[in-house]
This record gives sequence, C-alpha cells and structure tokens, in this order.
Amino acid sequence: MTTELILVDDDKILLIVLEKMIRTVRKDLQISSFISGKQALDYLSENPGSKESASILIDINLRDMNAWEFIDKLETAKEACPKIILMTSSVSSVNSERAKKHPAVTGFFEKPITFENVHQIFQMLD
Repeated sequence: MTTELILVDDDKILLIVLEKMIRTVRKDLQISSFISGKQALDYLSENPGSKESASILIDINLRDMNAWEFIDKLETAKEACPKIILMTSSVSSVNSERAKKHPAVTGFFEKPITFENVHQIFQMLD
C-alpha cells in the first residue's frame, strides 16, 4: 500500500490543486511535491525508504527532463522503483502507447486530472 505520493509537475498551481484533490480523497497520505524531476530524484536519493513505500505521479513533459528520462535515472540507480503514474496535457497517442508497454508505469492520465481520476489512481496503487 502506498504511504507517500510524490507529485512532480513544473506547474506550481497544478501541484497545489492536485494536493487539495488528493487530500480530499486520502487524508492519511503523505504528499511530497516537486517542480522538477531533479528535485524529485534528489529527494528519492536522500530518502531511500521512499522508493519502497511511495508512488509517483509525474507529468511527462517537465522543463528539466521528461518522465522517460526520470524513469531511466530511477532504473539506473538499481534500487527499488516506486509505482509510477504518468500525466500529460499532450494529445499525442505516442506517450500513452509507450506507457502501456513500460513495466515501471502503472497508469496514464490526460490532464486535467479529475476527482474520478484521483479515485482511479488510488485503485491502481492500493
């Protein structure tokens, strides 16, 4: 069971909205938010226990790296890899097809994220 959700998106307002939506559904969950992939990777490196109990909800297109690069860096560390759910505002089917085939990816959602999506995310993670 996920005890921590790591949110990664370079849109600060979206992070605030997502956190409020998630708190409405799961008050007991620890939420850590980051505006860059590097910040999230640094956090995971400094908190290795998070890799086993956390799940990550990450935007595919960040300013500093994309979600695929983020996943590659996690896998290169060769430690426990958290469950990863991707989100995007892109309408391209390339990312959704790639997400379906990637073993580290648990789910894929198009923005905007709705309350229904939040419930679906937790069904995937629990």
